[in-house]
Amino acid sequence: MARWIRFLALLAGCCSGAVWAAEVPRPAPHVSFKLPSGQALSLGNFKGKVVLLKFFLTECPHCQRTTSYILPIYHEWKSRGLEVLGVAINPDARERLPEFAARFNVTYPLALGDSGMVRTFGDLSVVKQFFVPYIFMIDRKGNIRYEHPGGDTSFYDPQKEEANLRAELDKLLREPGPVRKASAAR
Repeated sequence: MARWIRFLALLAGCCSGAVWAAEVPRPAPHVSFKLPSGQALSLGNFKGKVVLLKFFLTECPHCQRTTSYILPIYHEWKSRGLEVLGVAINPDARERLPEFAARFNVTYPLALGDSGMVRTFGDLSVVKQFFVPYIFMIDRKGNIRYEHPGGDTSFYDPQKEEANLRAELDKLLREPGPVRKASAAR
């Protein structure tokens, strides 16, 4: 019996990384998102920028509150290389996004998605429950550096959330971008 318990414990330890989420930092997956217009927007379009990628539900009060914190940061730091992309994952997002954008004066791109995209992007197992907003912060080199599931109560504390967002984004914005190869003289 003791041998069986040790075997199960070993098996659980070996599988734990595959069951939950991948470690950070890690390369961001190459993905494209569909805008409500039908146009595709690739994460690669933001190469060399710091990207805040937020998966959310349009009717989620926590997601709405987070939007109100992200907007001023986006306007203030866009010139420093910050890009924001919101991906609504509720089934009726196509119908709800225009009202959401108008209500919260969203000026960054909003795309359509589903829970499968969150699982793929976050490298989450199908048995892992997640909450929204689910935020990923991607550095200028294309690596996921910070990952905050909606259940991350210390990050999303209403008294500290804006400060938390600013602190992590500021660190990434202060880092140099990828080294560009000099083009040959003609």
